[in-house]
Amino acid sequence: MAISGMHLTRIGKGNFLLEPLRSMNIADQGRLMQEVVAQVRQGQGVRLYYDLNGLPVIDPVYYDWLSNLARTCRIVNIEMICINMEPTAAFTLSSFLSGKPEFATALAVPD
Repeated sequence: MAISGMHLTRIGKGNFLLEPLRSMNIADQGRLMQEVVAQVRQGQGVRLYYDLNGLPVIDPVYYDWLSNLARTCRIVNIEMICINMEPTAAFTLSSFLSGKPEFATALAVPD
């Protein structure tokens, strides 16, 4: 499914995989969230796996993007799970977290 700066793929059983590209621009978060959620809902999705593979650092701006997307998904009963988080990204994320993240995490998409 075509969304500027990301690949969104149905992977079965109500699950979707979102793979951000380097060209993704989170400055337009509202439009991106609207497009992602609309396509997952249209496909009757219940779970969105957000692939963080290759992202060495999660800064506060990117964390806000992930949190906002997770909250938007939750409002329409879509669970968001971040997968493939690099150890360096987890470390930087932990350095500024003040509570539990809005999203779940997993090593990978379960078989």
